[in-house]
Amino acid sequence: MKEIIKQFLHRTKLYPLARHYYRRVNRASRAERRFARAFYGQFVAAGDLCFDIGANVGQTTEALTALRARVIAVEPNPLCTPALQWQFGRNRDVTIVEKAIGAAAGTATLHFEGTASTASLREDWPFENKSARTVEVITLDALIEQYGQPKLCKVDVEGFEVEVFRGLSRPIPVVYFEMHRNELERARQVIAHLGSIGTIESANVTSGLNEAWLFERWLPPGEFVARLDSIPELANAVVRMNA
Repeated sequence: MKEIIKQFLHRTKLYPLARHYYRRVNRASRAERRFARAFYGQFVAAGDLCFDIGANVGQTTEALTALRARVIAVEPNPLCTPALQWQFGRNRDVTIVEKAIGAAAGTATLHFEGTASTASLREDWPFENKSARTVEVITLDALIEQYGQPKLCKVDVEGFEVEVFRGLSRPIPVVYFEMHRNELERARQVIAHLGSIGTIESANVTSGLNEAWLFERWLPPGEFVARLDSIPELANAVVRMNA
């Protein structure tokens, strides 16, 4: 029933407004926003430039703009664009980029289902994404060339993280990316690449909603990689780099 309602709202172009008011009254959504602001507030100050790669409908961008950061919100799913434009289109501190990020410039097929956060460029991603669309792909290096060096880069691209970071050749002070328990080798590849382009100072892991740190302290990269087998099904890596 929930998906039927969402499809109706998309067709009538009422989804952004309905989502806005739902998130204002829903207790879980309010808690999620609270956790996000507190989490990103540890790393981001007013005026800092941040990249939100895989912005979806703007959950992270919302938290970052609440901290008065400047945000480049990158999202290739065309069904997410109306929500992003409705909430941030008039915000001078937010730039919406309707593209995907990868290892090299070109095009790719995005597989998606409505505005669900399961959208991925991977054909083998284990979710039933019934829609597909060819999207433009650029690199993190190109994004930096156009908009500047970010203080923080968040990447949530449903299994495509390795390819995203392969398009980065310089360190970023704070890197955040989603990890999946059954694909830890890909997380290790990301850490290896980050270590090859700069010096990793330390790393830690947060729970899915960023409400708690999962390691008791910040770890050097070698120890961090060795302890990844202990993380839950879904977690997020936070890597601090000397940049």
